[in-house]
Amino acid sequence: TSHFMALQMGVLLKGICYLAEEIFHLQSRHRGSFWRALSACLPLRWHGLMLLICGSAYVALLDGDKQPLGLHLCLASLCQLLTFALGLH
Repeated sequence: TSHFMALQMGVLLKGICYLAEEIFHLQSRHRGSFWRALSACLPLRWHGLMLLICGSAYVALLDGDKQPLGLHLCLASLCQLLTFALGLH
């Protein structure tokens, strides 16, 4: 479950990085529409549903763990960003 959650967070983080780049091209590529750029960078239909399901299962399984949920999510995000930076994806 934590692996699937980390993978979905990786897709979300990659989409946010793409969106940060596309912000500078709103007029030329997306006719000035922020929502078109958002939908092009973040495929929320499929990945949003998977992120919700995996996130719910992740929270349910971490209930007995004494570590804060924010720490787990930050570590998973950092691992995914490191994977992208090193080209291991």
